Amino acid sequence: MKKRIGILLTGIALLALTGVPLFAAGGQGGKTGGAQKRVFFTNAFNTAPFCAPLNAQALQTAKENNIDLTIVDGQASASVQLDQIKNAISQKYDGIIYFPADKEGSITIVKTLNESGIPYAVIDSMVDDSVMPTITVFAGPDNVHMGEVAGQACVDQLGGKGNVVILEGAPGTDPATNRQKGFLNIVSKHPNIKILASQNVDGWDPAKAMTIMQDYITRFGNQIDFLFAADDGLFQGAQQAIAQAGLTGKIKAVSTGANNVGCAAIDAGQLYGSVLHSAKEEGQLGVEAVIKVMNGEIKPGDNKWLKCSSPLVTKENIEQWRGWGW
Repeated sequence: MKKRIGILLTGIALLALTGVPLFAAGGQGGKTGGAQKRVFFTNAFNTAPFCAPLNAQALQTAKENNIDLTIVDGQASASVQLDQIKNAISQKYDGIIYFPADKEGSITIVKTLNESGIPYAVIDSMVDDSVMPTITVFAGPDNVHMGEVAGQACVDQLGGKGNVVILEGAPGTDPATNRQKGFLNIVSKHPNIKILASQNVDGWDPAKAMTIMQDYITRFGNQIDFLFAADDGLFQGAQQAIAQAGLTGKIKAVSTGANNVGCAAIDAGQLYGSVLHSAKEEGQLGVEAVIKVMNGEIKPGDNKWLKCSSPLVTKENIEQWRGWGW
């Protein structure tokens, strides 16, 4: 499969002021043609490692398409993002990219975007089900499918029998909820696979994942055959607890992301596989999506979905996908 992405920018400084541009980039002679257009991007989790390469690729794609892109930190707050988007509307941006902080808070934001008439795209995390049919375009992963890929890897590695513990990710977020849903869609079909424990990890924090995994090991010890972590960073935290308990290699594991951390763990034999979620691909797709709306290729209410790739990355195919994550 031909790689979509070839450029990763580094060394980006983050600011955390509401509504203050964290990044801005323009370009000349891009695919949009004519006068340069201004696009506003509110990113829910700029402090998350995933967002640095996402933002970098978004800026690069914007530059290539004659887009002046401004990126701000949504501070993981729907109320902050609503204020930012209202600001962008009043400043008459040509387009808006919205990375939702949470589903419930997205309801008012989507209604505001729809009423504004400004072309927009939603990326990464799906909005609330009540307004999802009204959006123009979503660019991001199919988190249910990602969970199903991980679930099938679990079934294959266990031979349909064994005990599993799960680290779900931040509560209320689309990736945590739907990766869990997809994983259980597959694993629940196998009565000899038992879920010993499953818990959310606030903020996708590896340190918290480590603490939860320590608790799992204290409670279940050698009964644990398999770990599903909803993110490579969560696996990284869990692996520290596994190593401290002398269980490396005894507990099989799969996660999602296939980022540098995940690939390193696969190389080391600590992690069987990780389902790709490419930050760079998502950054590119997000900008391409809003361009399509601004150009009239995708129209309000079309409810299109530009999906990210999601193969299972293992030792067998890692060189094909290394560097695609983040």
